[in-house]
Amino acid sequence: MVRAERGKRGFSLLELLICLAVMMVITVAALPTISKNMGVIRLQSSAQDVATLAERARILAVKNNTTYSILLPAPVNGVQTACIDTNFNGACDATEPMVALAKNVSLVTDGSGPPTAEIVCGPNPAVTPCPAGFTGLNYPPQGPTAIVSYNDRGLPCIGPVPTNEPIGTRCDELVNGTPTGFLYKFVYTGGNSPTYAALTITPTGLVSEWLNNGGANWGEQ
Repeated sequence: MVRAERGKRGFSLLELLICLAVMMVITVAALPTISKNMGVIRLQSSAQDVATLAERARILAVKNNTTYSILLPAPVNGVQTACIDTNFNGACDATEPMVALAKNVSLVTDGSGPPTAEIVCGPNPAVTPCPAGFTGLNYPPQGPTAIVSYNDRGLPCIGPVPTNEPIGTRCDELVNGTPTGFLYKFVYTGGNSPTYAALTITPTGLVSEWLNNGGANWGEQ
């Protein structure tokens, strides 16, 4: 007869149930954090994709000695896209450079969400002065629905009607003497509360991504 060694035994059913209960409690408690982190990842990825698209539009405009615009049409089935309108028809076609934003990520067009004054603040009288110890980009951005365009010099510009693509019209680097810059704000609505990111295009063409850290605080990514 084989005898079991003393001091060695398996887990009892009660002990296993207690371990499972503890694991379930930890998992449930972590779900909001996991969900928020996933939202941040999707938001950052979408902003980066649009930033890359903007850089590509700039390069193509210089290469082809023309003006190209970035379009962000209304979401379809919950998915927002962005494209470079290389054939100047005012729409995103399958043959054009295009990105699809992550699910539940979209462009903010109504001015809602956290203020972005901290991002573009500076000594320019057209923007808000920066808080002590903080340096902003120092330019007044166009409205949230203005169409970003690049001219043949690779500089951001805008048509006579900011919300219209400048097809067959001039594309201005200056608006009333002020250099043209843009700021897009994106929101992820798939979590318990909205999460925001921003994409800035300065008058010199510098593209940057930002993540909202709560309130009016933003951090460059």
